Amino acid sequence: MTRPPNLRNRIAGVQLVVVALGMAALMLTAGNRLGPARGPFALVIAATLVATLASSFLIARWISGSLERLASDLARIARGHSDRVAVSGPAETVELSEAINGMAEELAGVINELRAETGLREQILASMREGVVLANTYGELIYANQAAYVMFGRSPRELLPAQLEGTGEREFTIHHPRRRELRSTSVKLEDGRTLVVIQDETERKRVESIRRDFVANASHELKTPVAGIMVTAETVERALDDDVDHARRFAANLVREARRLSALVQDLLDLARLERGHGAQSRVCLADVVEGELVALRERIEAKGLALDVEVDEEIEVLGVHEDLALMVRNLLENALVYTAEGLIQVRLSDNKQAFELKVSDTGSGIPSSDLERIFERFYRVDKARSRDTGGTGLGLAIVRHVAESHGGVVEVASQLGSGSTFTVRLPHPG
Repeated sequence: MTRPPNLRNRIAGVQLVVVALGMAALMLTAGNRLGPARGPFALVIAATLVATLASSFLIARWISGSLERLASDLARIARGHSDRVAVSGPAETVELSEAINGMAEELAGVINELRAETGLREQILASMREGVVLANTYGELIYANQAAYVMFGRSPRELLPAQLEGTGEREFTIHHPRRRELRSTSVKLEDGRTLVVIQDETERKRVESIRRDFVANASHELKTPVAGIMVTAETVERALDDDVDHARRFAANLVREARRLSALVQDLLDLARLERGHGAQSRVCLADVVEGELVALRERIEAKGLALDVEVDEEIEVLGVHEDLALMVRNLLENALVYTAEGLIQVRLSDNKQAFELKVSDTGSGIPSSDLERIFERFYRVDKARSRDTGGTGLGLAIVRHVAESHGGVVEVASQLGSGSTFTVRLPHPG
């Protein structure tokens, strides 16, 4: 609100001029009528004129001062301040001030409600996983929530990304800072602006890809032993009458393929159970778990002529599921046994103060560096031909990783081709 310049002086000047003109006219008229007596009367008139001018000046300053303060208060309210205007001055000014104060209170309430609604809307938009973008008619971003910043790394001052132009739904890929699969829905608002909602489909598509690969790999892995069992069974059936020795040999193959199929089905069931994650956790003595699994495998280790070096801390206890932890240790030991033709299997369980460490080392064939990042994937095999010869299912290390991570830990591998491998599981101290 702009205040007229010199408001007080202009009001005072107008009033003084009016009063002066009126008194001058009155004095002239009275002087003409009185004739000789007009001298003394003129003095009275002059004194009255001076008094009237003085009182008029004071009244004018009082009124103009009230109006000037009112104008100043109104300007402050217009700038967003919630102060009340001063209630003073003539009755009319007081009435006007009270009306303005009532209006200001109502306006302040409306502004507070708008601020609260705006804050709530901003909180909702900021908490959304979907990106929300608003662009003006020139394609300039005027709003983007936090999710949109993460997806595009854009500032609201920049132009709408080319992938979001137009209306309707579309899917596209960006690389900021990593590859993302996005799907957007754009609509034109009545005022010409563009509203875009963006969904990150990266994780969903990744999970779908994993599921497709899992089904394909599981089907392939199941097909091989099933086909072997069928062929062997048919051969045994034909050889029973003609060649008993061959029948016995094929029957042994049949048993081996059946065991392989059984192991694969069991690993699939174990993995499915782990993913459901319904086991009740309790304090578990990890040393007892390790020693129990070593007892179960010791005969096979000795039969293969391998040395066994074990050193465990008997006091180590973790918070977890006993069955799952035993499954993890069993798969680590099985992996070392299967891929070590001669030499040593070493098992260490210790507390390094930051976490409990379980290390299983072997002197086996080792793993090429190019395969180290993928060996914990389901059905991934470094040497597919050899893995099938040894009867592995391709799920053992995937189970190890799942158990470790479900217990708040991690699993790592260090290996060199031809020099063996060391698998290290780190589990947190119980709270």
